Amino acid sequence: MTRLALLLACSPLALAFSNTAPFIAWSSHSSSLIDRLPSAIDTLHSKSLFDTILLNDDVCNHQAIVLVHQPGLHASDLRQLSKSSHIARSLSSAPSTRQYAYPLSTSDEEPFEFAQSVSKKCQSRLVNVRPGHSYSGSEKSIVVVNMPGIAMEGSHRKDVMAEHDALLSTTLDSLPFSNRVIIYTGSASILSKRQEDLATPDRPVLDLASSSASSPSTMATNKSGILHRYQLLTPGLIMVLLIVLFIFLPILYFGISALASIQSPLRLDALPKGYNASERKNQ
Repeated sequence: MTRLALLLACSPLALAFSNTAPFIAWSSHSSSLIDRLPSAIDTLHSKSLFDTILLNDDVCNHQAIVLVHQPGLHASDLRQLSKSSHIARSLSSAPSTRQYAYPLSTSDEEPFEFAQSVSKKCQSRLVNVRPGHSYSGSEKSIVVVNMPGIAMEGSHRKDVMAEHDALLSTTLDSLPFSNRVIIYTGSASILSKRQEDLATPDRPVLDLASSSASSPSTMATNKSGILHRYQLLTPGLIMVLLIVLFIFLPILYFGISALASIQSPLRLDALPKGYNASERKNQ
């Protein structure tokens, strides 16, 4: 029973971090497109984030929306980035940022469907730029950058992420747009197992913001992201609590009650000779 309860408790916790990918966004100028996104989440789908951006009236006000997609990206990969990395420096200095550690992703096509929808709505050019390559167009554009996927496990991921961060820095620096929004997200298989995240499920993503002083507006925006607070009630934790309260504890209670109600039968050979129950009662 103990092993079964442990298995039931661990299963939803693993599912809580599978089929999720981090979602971070920042802008070169103050952007209501980002500021109107929710500052904190309990359970959120990445599709709802894309829909919120798409329905925003200011979605077409920027020269470019750059969508960076990296298959296999984990929240722990961002957590391990150094403060001097391009992503960390961009988030710490950007006037508008949002950071989500574990939004659910139901389809790997969500980012590309979003890019096509924005391009159609804003009559913008949809461009695919290879990592490390430049783009010289000046018209309003939706730029899609497909980063190499991350499939390995262990300490090698940190080194690979550092290389990809430098590659992304080169790509973004080559873009001619001064007023732009960058959205960086990933995708993961439903069956993928986030061992790094499961090792510390209650730990927030790495605080990528700089520790140096900044303006009050920037600090208020940066500290509203999930990277600055613990996400206490995750879907997995809620499911574990429900299983323990409504399945494990009742089974344990009825099991103990059943064991307590079992009585050993009275042995006839243990009664004294000549013993008569009816006579004993009459006495």
